[in-house]
Amino acid sequence: MKSLAHSLNRPSRSFGLNLGEKTSLRPDWRQTPWFEKFTSTGLGNKKQLDGVTHEGLVYMALHSPISVGPGQSTQVAVGFAASSAAEETLNSLRVALQQPNPIDLSRMNWNDHFSSVPSFECSDRFFNRYYWYRWFGLRLNTQYGSEGNYKRPFVCEGIGYFRAPISYSAPCHMLENRWMHEPDLAQGSLLTFLDNQRDDGGFRGYIDMNYFRQEMFYHADWGNALLQLDLIHPLHSYLEEVYDGLKKYVGYFDRERDEEVSGLYDIDNHYETGQEFMHRYIAVNPKADQDNWGEVFRLKGVDVTVYVYRLKQALCTIAEKLGKNDDADLWKIESQKIKTAVLEKMWDPKEEMFFDVNPASGERTNIKAATCFYPYFTDIVEKSHGRGLKRHLLNKKEFWTPFPIPSSSADDEFFCAEPEWKGKRMNCPWNGRVWPMTNSHIAEALASSAISMKDSALRNKAAVFMTKYVKMMFFDHDSGRPNCFEHYHPFTGTPSVYRGIDDYQHSWVNDLIIKYLCGIRPAEFCVVIDPFPFGVKAVLIDNVLIRGRRLKVKIDNTRFVVWLDGEHHAESVLGKPISIQI
Repeated sequence: MKSLAHSLNRPSRSFGLNLGEKTSLRPDWRQTPWFEKFTSTGLGNKKQLDGVTHEGLVYMALHSPISVGPGQSTQVAVGFAASSAAEETLNSLRVALQQPNPIDLSRMNWNDHFSSVPSFECSDRFFNRYYWYRWFGLRLNTQYGSEGNYKRPFVCEGIGYFRAPISYSAPCHMLENRWMHEPDLAQGSLLTFLDNQRDDGGFRGYIDMNYFRQEMFYHADWGNALLQLDLIHPLHSYLEEVYDGLKKYVGYFDRERDEEVSGLYDIDNHYETGQEFMHRYIAVNPKADQDNWGEVFRLKGVDVTVYVYRLKQALCTIAEKLGKNDDADLWKIESQKIKTAVLEKMWDPKEEMFFDVNPASGERTNIKAATCFYPYFTDIVEKSHGRGLKRHLLNKKEFWTPFPIPSSSADDEFFCAEPEWKGKRMNCPWNGRVWPMTNSHIAEALASSAISMKDSALRNKAAVFMTKYVKMMFFDHDSGRPNCFEHYHPFTGTPSVYRGIDDYQHSWVNDLIIKYLCGIRPAEFCVVIDPFPFGVKAVLIDNVLIRGRRLKVKIDNTRFVVWLDGEHHAESVLGKPISIQI
């Protein structure tokens, strides 16, 4: 931002403008420069915006005396505006402060946002609260406008350091924001990275407004997010716009991340998975947890390979839609190669589990991590793989902890339920903590397997898992206090409050609620209404727009009713899906 403005709706007596080194961002007077500098004359009327360096936090303050008698009250409006132009900034500030009640502007903006998504009511107060809290969090972290490297709307991964487009979480935002009535925000989450694509085809991990962090890179499931968006808001021109960039992105993986041409893809350091400090990396290099980007080790990762597989499948589908039949045939062959490699080289028939592969030896690492279950949300698995899913994922001694699931198996030698790695508390340990990002993937693995394998027991487990997942993200089991931190304790559900990062958006929840609690799952030529058995008494979701048609679903215990474009369409019971041609 090039222009900032701060004002009061009453005369100010003094001001202060100070640059300070980065520290806590808490709204606490004691942590500002004026806690020690404020005198009887006020803030000093000084502007100090330089120093030994020009980086840090800018503190802005206005001082105005206020007298309030006993039993009386008064109101003060404080305004702040930021934009790329001084005139725009000042105009925005004036408009806000001239309002009889400036808060009404904010309330109107929030109401507009909430009316742009499906309405939802649920008898379970936790689901009901979290659904709306999630839409709040997404909007809170959304950025519109155009400046520098930002040309499209997008959602930031979170607050503080994470207030930027980050490639690890952007597909999550696509999955959730595809349910908005307009597709622009979901589309922008991908286009922002294509706008700033590296010359070698890779996506940047973190995009600052005016510069790039050269080494940062994150693996992500772009292919599935794109296809899921297209099922709700199909747009031929959008597919054309993203196709070549995604083709270039896949080329980067084939060229740089699979030198053996094995069909399995490399992780080069523990940061780029977004899943640092895990045994899976130590298995190929005892120094894998050192603080370096770039190539520190090589590990054929289950998660990375699944992401590339789904992207090649997506490119096959897109190529068919765009009439690129030769490309489609090639993508089909290449995705099949990956599927075969995963089944032959990553699946351990004795342990009944998928494992990472050490490229130096070609051997499976046999380290049990949550990412080992990622093939279960694809068509790589068959019904015969279901026993392995139940054997390990549903095992209380491995992953089915009271707040499932930990990122590493509870019987792993490096497992720690507290946020520690090798005895030191860390910001982002993945050796036993419950991460919402992982849980979103595992929810899909359970639900997808339940559907494809026609397994009612897995349907029940999927519903139990998603219920525990959502209820974990509340302070003290209080339905009025939702949260979303980076990670949680697998036995107590305690969040990582010490990190100070709440309202964190690198998972997806509302997409799960709509697809499995409400049962609305778009397919290529139809929409399937098939709620899972969550055991809730009542659910009502309305204004769900899919390919221009409006859906409404009401669940009453085990029965559900569907409306299409305001007209009663069909009724059924849980376990007997309804298919609607749209």
